[in-house]
Amino acid sequence: MELNVSLPMTTAAYYPASQAGMVRQRITEIRQQYSRLIEQSAALTRVPAGLIAGLVFVESNGRATAVSSAGAVGLMQLKPQSANDAIFLENRMERLTEAEREIIIRYLGTRAEGIFRMKYLGHKLPQNNQSGNVVTREDLLKPEFNLLVGSMLLGLLIDQHTEGGVLRLDKAVVRYNQGYFYKPQGDTIAQTLDSARLRSAEAYNYILKMVGRNGALEVQL
Repeated sequence: MELNVSLPMTTAAYYPASQAGMVRQRITEIRQQYSRLIEQSAALTRVPAGLIAGLVFVESNGRATAVSSAGAVGLMQLKPQSANDAIFLENRMERLTEAEREIIIRYLGTRAEGIFRMKYLGHKLPQNNQSGNVVTREDLLKPEFNLLVGSMLLGLLIDQHTEGGVLRLDKAVVRYNQGYFYKPQGDTIAQTLDSARLRSAEAYNYILKMVGRNGALEVQL
């Protein structure tokens, strides 16, 4: 899958021009180190490998053992509940392929039923110990599982922000960072950046890191 979006989406930059080479080199290293797993996730979720690798760079700098102070884990910095919810949504929206299902079951075993039997987000069942979540931090430390679930979430957001045939990748990536239920505003990227700035410096900078000048996607062109 190729992204129908012009890069950079804004001339504003988080990374100065002097760091563009460093960003490009590190993303290249990440793509090489996790080549098979990134390509597998890209093929299964139809999210471009370059976008996955760029997000891995921004989120964890390629550290599979990274754990944030907020509890986000691994290469794509997912929280256990967010990972559980991404699998639920992929299944609920009839996007989950048999190959994806097999990988999930390989890592979660019988716990996967605690997701597949859910009828809505947060649904508490005996199969998920009445918690609405079966995914653990340890699960997310496994690169294959982490990359697949993170790519699932990113794919869901990309589809939700293809507006009038135009992909608003800025909105998709900031929701990945800020949470599934965050609602980015704006008919243009400038307006979305202004909205993100009002929310937090983190949200604003995240858009620039991904789709701004010298960002994780432009340097791969």
